[in-house]
Amino acid sequence: MKPIYFAALLAFGSVSCVDDVPQLQVLHAALPDQDCTIPEDEAILRGSLDMSLASNFRLGLIVTSNRIGTEVLVGEGGQVSSPGSQVVYITSMDVSYQTEPDLGIEDTNVRLFGGFEGGEGSNMLLNVLTPQARDALAAATAGGAVVDTLITMKFKGHTSANSKVEANEFTFPLTVGRTGYSCPAGQQFAAPTANCDLRGHNGIVPECEDIPVP
Repeated sequence: MKPIYFAALLAFGSVSCVDDVPQLQVLHAALPDQDCTIPEDEAILRGSLDMSLASNFRLGLIVTSNRIGTEVLVGEGGQVSSPGSQVVYITSMDVSYQTEPDLGIEDTNVRLFGGFEGGEGSNMLLNVLTPQARDALAAATAGGAVVDTLITMKFKGHTSANSKVEANEFTFPLTVGRTGYSCPAGQQFAAPTANCDLRGHNGIVPECEDIPVP
């Protein structure tokens, strides 16, 4: 699979009717590996975010394109695929947040860009909280509250011929809170070394190391 990274765009989001079988389809979600690759054979049904360790939740999405390329005649009876006829270009994502308790986070549309070849699987890596959602959840959990959040995402784009394309609506439950996790006396959190540092994701905590003596 070819990875497509949208994390930086989301660190900074409405539904319409589409065909029964969307041309672009989100299949399932997975946590990325430390090198940011997204495992195809693993899936998570929900997530938890410890905001005392991380400010956003990094999620991998397994995506497939259901487009079938058209063919054009070349020479005497020869057939080849039309170049670029299968490509789907993603240009934005609608995102909404249902929270309990209700934090009043507004639906929004996030601009992004990526391309998917027809008939192929690929993946996305993205932070699922917009700045407004991140700030609202940080404030709500500051006093120890736990917020159940249902995140709904829908990708939109077009083909090379400018035909409208929408993916299926994808929802991901995320429980957000603060554990206050800390290292034992005389130790501190080790600096992250992985490209995808998942501390605070689904119970993952950072390693501790001795505080250097001055």
